[in-house]
Amino acid sequence: MLRVVMLRVFTLLVAAFAGFASAKGNYAAAASARFHIAQTSTVTNCMMACNSQAANCQTTCLIPGTPPTNAATTTGNANQNTSCQLNCATQQVNCQTTCGTTSPSQ
Repeated sequence: MLRVVMLRVFTLLVAAFAGFASAKGNYAAAASARFHIAQTSTVTNCMMACNSQAANCQTTCLIPGTPPTNAATTTGNANQNTSCQLNCATQQVNCQTTCGTTSPSQ
């Protein structure tokens, strides 16, 4: 009797595992149909151009510091203009968004 019960449990486990494995495969196929990963040099080049543009923009955001009083140096440390930095970052995000939405992987 115990052997019959164990055989039935084993059969149910195998059937459940087989159903789970086939369902998992279907979900993976459906997921791969929905998600696309940009894997082209066109997108990479576009993103790098956005990064370069942002870096150039950010270098213009530095404000010369005030010279220190009675110090060995004649210039102070540069300060960054926060609104300028934010504008550069916003432009970078917009540029990269354009790269992503116009990519061939869409």
